[in-house]
Amino acid sequence: AVGLGSKDETVETSGIVHVLEHYILFRGTETRSGSEVSRDIRRHGAYFNAHTGQDLAFFEISVPTSASDFALANQKEILFHLKITQAELDAEKEIILEEFRQLEDDPFRYATDLVYQNLFKGHPYANPLIGDPEVITNLTAEKVDALYRRYFVPPNCALAVVGDFSLEEMEQKVRQVFADAKGEPPPPSAFEPAQAPEKAVDLEVEMDVQKAYLVIA
Repeated sequence: AVGLGSKDETVETSGIVHVLEHYILFRGTETRSGSEVSRDIRRHGAYFNAHTGQDLAFFEISVPTSASDFALANQKEILFHLKITQAELDAEKEIILEEFRQLEDDPFRYATDLVYQNLFKGHPYANPLIGDPEVITNLTAEKVDALYRRYFVPPNCALAVVGDFSLEEMEQKVRQVFADAKGEPPPPSAFEPAQAPEKAVDLEVEMDVQKAYLVIA
C-alpha cells in the first residue's frame, strides 16, 4: 500500500493516481516491458491487481508459497523501478477513458461516486476516484513521473504478507529483496476534518437498467 489517494489530488490533477495505478500494473519497468511482466505473472500462476482509494493505492499479488521470492521481487520492481514514457502513458489513458463509459453503465459504482461527492462536498474525499476525463486526456509523462517519484518511496509504503511460511523466514526475504530500495518520505499532507452536510441530499438518477439501487451514507 502506498500513502497516496484521490484526496491528494486537485482539480488540475484529478485522476492522476488512478492513471499511475493502471500504469504500474500494465506497463513497463526499467528492465521489463509490460508484456514481459504479464508473461512472468502468468508463468508463476499468479493473480495481481491494484485499487485506488481516497487515502491509499493498493497493489496486490497472490502466488503459490513456492513463488514468494518472485512475488516480492516483482512488487519491488513495478513499484520502485517504473519507467514512464509518453507512448505507454497515452496507450493506458485510452483504456482508462473507456472506464468512464463503463462507469456510466454501472449503477452501483456510479451511485457510490455520487454519494462521496455529496457527502464530502468541499472536502478532498469528494474527489472522484476515477478522475476527470479532460485532465487524464492531457496528462504528460513528466507530470505522472513527478508524482511517482515523490510518493512511491519505501517510507511512504506498507507491506503485508499472508501465507504458509514462517515469519522469521519471510522477514529475512523481505529485508533482502527491499534492502536497496531508497527514498525520502514526502512532506506530510494536512487536511481539515470533513464537516457534516448542511442539509440532507436526496438525489435520484434515472438509468436504463432493470433493477433499483439505493445507496445511503
